[in-house]
Amino acid sequence: MLIKTDYGEIVEFKTSRTAFGRPLFLAHFFLLDGLLIDTGPAHTAIEVKQALINAPVNQVAITHQHEDHTGNCSFFEQELKIPIYAHPDTLIIMKSPPPVPIYRHVIWGSQPPANGLPLSSKLVTEKYTLDVIHTPGHSIDHVSFFEPVNRWLFCGDLFLGEKLTGFMVGENIADHLQSLKKVIALKPKVLFCGLKGRIENATERLISKYEQWWNIGLKVKELYKAGISRNNITKIVFGGELFFHYISQSNWGRCYMVDTIIDNLSIFNNH
Repeated sequence: MLIKTDYGEIVEFKTSRTAFGRPLFLAHFFLLDGLLIDTGPAHTAIEVKQALINAPVNQVAITHQHEDHTGNCSFFEQELKIPIYAHPDTLIIMKSPPPVPIYRHVIWGSQPPANGLPLSSKLVTEKYTLDVIHTPGHSIDHVSFFEPVNRWLFCGDLFLGEKLTGFMVGENIADHLQSLKKVIALKPKVLFCGLKGRIENATERLISKYEQWWNIGLKVKELYKAGISRNNITKIVFGGELFFHYISQSNWGRCYMVDTIIDNLSIFNNH
């Protein structure tokens, strides 16, 4: 599935593998003035090629290493000969992608190898200059792109909605919160999110997410200091795991959010 939506200067591509006519998990990428931000998952390669084979793309920028963002990099690099820019750690993964858990392969597919060039501090198109901002948390290599005149923030998987209450293995709450503070300070007007697509009232939505996660951190800290076990904290704070934890073969879970909060208790002192 691929749905194209034109927002004037920005074109949004909403993609997903489907089952029985229904999307499994959405992934969005965007085109701004010849700059393609992310490329969608490999399972939508046919649709992506059909939609972009003749599109005015002259450079690609990647927000982070995960296969729903890098899945079609090889098409742009090898077939269209378009340069791809990414964080140095992203480039290492792109060049030699490791195996992904089964659920991620089913939903998004495995990314074919691709090469690229390291990002500098700016991305320049004919009309726009975007700031490249390191925003780790979801992954160590995660970056966001900010266009300061219109206050557009292309945030990859930094946002993902205010109500997210689980992490993949390796996500870090301290980095997440610091990255959120960094982009909140920019006062963006519109988010372009890898999961949710275009989002208005960007600063307010980011603040809401930050505050919800901060409050979860305070609850976890209080319970942990009271001697409650990690498993019981997960049950008390979240009501237990979602079924997706088991579908992911324990690659994603609320328990990992609890774990990283406990590993970073010292940050939950002053708002």
